[in-house]
Amino acid sequence: MTSVFDGFFDDAAIFPPGNAPVEVAVKQHETRRAGPQGDLLGPLVSDTARLPAVLGAATEPLRLSLVGGVDETASALASTSGTRVEPVAVEVRGPVAALPDLPVRTIAVEMAWGSGFDVPAGAVLKLRCGGEYVPTPAELGAAIAHCVRHDQPFKLTAGLHAAVAHDGAHGFVNVMAAVVAAMHGDDPEPALTAAPADLDLTSLAEARRLFRSIGTCDLDEPLAGLRELGLVA
Repeated sequence: MTSVFDGFFDDAAIFPPGNAPVEVAVKQHETRRAGPQGDLLGPLVSDTARLPAVLGAATEPLRLSLVGGVDETASALASTSGTRVEPVAVEVRGPVAALPDLPVRTIAVEMAWGSGFDVPAGAVLKLRCGGEYVPTPAELGAAIAHCVRHDQPFKLTAGLHAAVAHDGAHGFVNVMAAVVAAMHGDDPEPALTAAPADLDLTSLAEARRLFRSIGTCDLDEPLAGLRELGLVA
């Protein structure tokens, strides 16, 4: 079932709570990409302020998701031309009325809790599950139901290091199961707090059509959780 999680873990090592130095994060990313779990890794996530350091540290081809304001990302993307860094996504803070015309495959629009889930057509909705605010299961369930109802792709970031929900923190496997439940017409909320024994772990691949990725500053903990569930080797 390894393919279920291909490209699922966006590498946000330079952001809290990991706060890895850029040079360390880039080196670790390159090492992981070349390793046995490399297919599970999404792009390295960087803000525009640290992009020059990423460009200087990359010694191998590196896929990048760039976080920044709509206006600043265009010039920042131009600076990657002729380098080892390939921008594949941009993540901007919403709301935005229309998607900027940028040379990337994916544009994610981050919406704060309480500001709705509507993003321009073609965008990926980005929501936070930790940090300053942790959404309740009811709130996250409502977001999942909205995305399924509107066929809206989404990514989640912050607070999702664990595969399984525990101690008030959400688990990304629970979220996947909740998406599948909603796709089948069921209430997604119960799956968000369910124990692994009560989840259908065989159907998680269905969720990836909409649940594109999570941002995580550490890949070891998510992989350990998946191994405990028998979902990766």
